[in-house]
Amino acid sequence: MKTGRKMCSKSNVNILSFINGLTVFHWSWSTYTWTVILSVLYCQVAGYRRRVPVGDFVALEPVILDSTKTNYTAIAGETAVLYCAVKNLGTKTVTWRKAFPSVPLTVGLFTYYGDPRFQTHHVIHKNQWNLHIRNVSVHDAGGYECQVSTKTRSIRRAFFLSVNEQRSSIRITGQTYINKNEKLVLVCKSSSDSYPPAELDWFMNGHKIVTNPDKGIKIINSVSLRSRTIWSKLSIEHAQMNHGGTYICRTSNLLVTNVKVNILSDDRTNVKRGTFSSGKFISPARGSHDKAIATHLSGSWIILILCRFVFFTAEYLADTL
Repeated sequence: MKTGRKMCSKSNVNILSFINGLTVFHWSWSTYTWTVILSVLYCQVAGYRRRVPVGDFVALEPVILDSTKTNYTAIAGETAVLYCAVKNLGTKTVTWRKAFPSVPLTVGLFTYYGDPRFQTHHVIHKNQWNLHIRNVSVHDAGGYECQVSTKTRSIRRAFFLSVNEQRSSIRITGQTYINKNEKLVLVCKSSSDSYPPAELDWFMNGHKIVTNPDKGIKIINSVSLRSRTIWSKLSIEHAQMNHGGTYICRTSNLLVTNVKVNILSDDRTNVKRGTFSSGKFISPARGSHDKAIATHLSGSWIILILCRFVFFTAEYLADTL
């Protein structure tokens, strides 16, 4: 160490000597420049050797942290994510495997298994190597393993994924019997366990309905991510007879429901039969009329039989006396 210091001191003295002797000996500029550069480099190397002892560096073993959970639940059709945090990875790689059957899925950032749905995403600031499974299905449920590539394969952590079937619903509400020229309003509502459908479409008797201000047709859609629900409101300002029929509501994930709407004309009012309405007499139903006639005839026969019985009885008594 003392020798290095002496050499550095000596080099500095040489530099000063060169500087003071420039005017006397007229040394060239290139010789002076190279001398300064070599002196500075030597002093830097000598100081680095003193600061960093050789042979004291020890590589740290990789460790899979327990900062992430091991049990995950996903809905079919979503992207399932399994989180694996690794410390001191160094030059080694992280491998994701399916527990049963034992199949490597990804090695580093490359998909090893022949299914592009499985991908590893590296979150650098969190030291995470996370397994993403796009469009997860119930067949993907089971055990998984995050493993660091070592000879003994002892650095690993087990995970378990549960996949539930997606439950969705759709229904239409609104009046199904309205009078002509009244406003027709139908509301279609669809919800899902994972995320609301992207959009809703209306059909009437097989034909798609779109907003048409000239015809008084208006469709308003709204989405709630919190409740995972989408609404669609169909309104027709002045419903006509041709607006009656079967209305279908269909979501982008092919959920379908329908309702039948009946348009009543103006003269089809609910008036009690046998009464007057608008100057017209509404006759009773034909069935009721026939039943009344049958009852009347039955009563006449009974009276006729009783009269015959009384007549014959009186005639018999007269002959006897």
